[in-house]
Amino acid sequence: MRRSGLGMEQVIEHLLNAERLLGQLEQHQAKKHVRNGIKEWLLASRSIVDSVIDALEDEPGTPSARKIKISDECEDSLKGKDRR
Repeated sequence: MRRSGLGMEQVIEHLLNAERLLGQLEQHQAKKHVRNGIKEWLLASRSIVDSVIDALEDEPGTPSARKIKISDECEDSLKGKDRR
């Protein structure tokens, strides 16, 4: 019986250590969540800023009117003269 008593004491000691560890984890959990949340927010913000910069760099200049030169063949086919 003495041997089982020591085993119970060890089990209780391990349970107390586990309870203490879980208590410490709970205390630090809020800080960890806030830190991770801020990191995620910063990464998302950076991604958005990079996307906006890329979009602005890829955007063509101001639209302008340009003259389109149509060849004589195209003009004839549009007028109906060249029917095949």
